[in-house]
This record gives sequence, structure tokens and C-alpha cells, in this order.
Amino acid sequence: MLRLNHVTFAAADPPRLSSFWADLLEHRSASDGRDWFARGDGLELRFAPMPKSPTIELPIHLDVNAPDREATVRRALDLGARLVENKTMEIGTLKEQWTVLRDPEGNGFCIQGPDTRRGRVYIGNITFSTAAPRELGPFWSEALGWPEQVDPPDFLEMLWDAGLDRAQYEAYYAIKDPHERDPRLLFQRREKSRPEHYPLHVDLLADDREAEIERLKTAGATVTETKTAGERVWTVMRDPDANPFCVE
Repeated sequence: MLRLNHVTFAAADPPRLSSFWADLLEHRSASDGRDWFARGDGLELRFAPMPKSPTIELPIHLDVNAPDREATVRRALDLGARLVENKTMEIGTLKEQWTVLRDPEGNGFCIQGPDTRRGRVYIGNITFSTAAPRELGPFWSEALGWPEQVDPPDFLEMLWDAGLDRAQYEAYYAIKDPHERDPRLLFQRREKSRPEHYPLHVDLLADDREAEIERLKTAGATVTETKTAGERVWTVMRDPDANPFCVE
């Protein structure tokens, strides 16, 4: 089975961007001589000197959960982020607040909260924008072996009683690591850019790369190319919605 290795940022200035994200997540920034990494208690982020195309509607972005959203937003701004907007959603007893920002290289991300479950700032979601969340989500569920996150019946009844349109509810699909080691993958119905070079992509590790590639192709992915660097071998693929990812 596949497992998440890291999320890779195409970076013009890898040490600067690594430092920003490491400081925001209270991780450490380190280099292997070429790439930079933000490493800590959670998913590793990689920052590589790669080309990237400008985007307006992001194909993939990170959602950061924080015990104190406003304090974390202020910290992000002090570190070099740019504020885009604050948002609030209220339906029945559910109230969610989040802030949209861009990091020092213009990559969009959200800070949401308050979330006190872990007592620290952490990556809550890797979010994919797509026209068909309930088609793309099951592909990734099969790829990673993560089940769909299903809301409890009483929570759903509250949403229906509050007047939530079922079509609006179906605009989201989420899968969750059963061991809760990694962020959720969240798929939301919204417009997205389709850049030649994505600013962010997901990297996966496989015990048997060739077997996993064949399994992913059967599930709907396509192969772009296979690359080598020293003893490393990895394959660049595209999911059914054309989002790039790598299997090593």
C-alpha cells in the first residue's frame, strides 16, 4: 500500500519558504544539500527548486488548524504571509471560521480554528479543488487505503433541520488516515487553475513502486515519466483530475 511521504512546494527560494513553514508549524527547517524540509510532529513538507506556474484558484492547498486562530494568523503575517480574507460559515449549531492567506511565495493556505484537539498548530487538511469531489475522492481513498470520513447521523440531521441543501453537502468529500497520523485529504467542489507546473503536489512512498503504479493506472491514474537521481527512482503520475503526484 502507499503512504504519504511529504507535500512538495516548488520554490524559488527553498530555504526562505522552508523557514516560513517550519516557524508557522513549530517545526525545524533542514536541508539535504539540495532541497529543504520542514520537519516535526506531523507531515513533512519539502521545498524544491522547481518551476511553478502562477495560479488564481489553487488546485491544491493546505489547511492549518490552530488552537488560537487569530494569534496564529498574526504570527503568519509577522513571518511574511499576506492576508487575503476572513470567512465564517454558520449552519445550525455548526460555526466554522477560517482565514485565507498566501505564504511568502504566493501559495494560498487557510488557518482555521479554534481547534484544541492537539493543543498545537498542525496541518489539518490537504485540500483538492475539483468539479467532482465524489469522483476524485474515491480514487485517493483506493490509492491510500483510507476510508471516507462519514459524519454521525445526529450531526447530519442537525444540518438538514438547519436547511442545508444536500447538494451543498455533497460538494465535499473527505478521507482520513485510520491511524490518524496524517492530515485528511479533503475534496471540495470549486473552480481551480490547471497550471503547467503545479505549486504543490503530493509525494507517496511504496514498498513495490511498479506494482503500485499498475494498481493506480487501473484506478484511473496516468503515468507522465519516471526519473532517477543516484539510487532514487520515482514516477510522476496524474490522478483522474490531472493533479500531479509522485510515487517513489
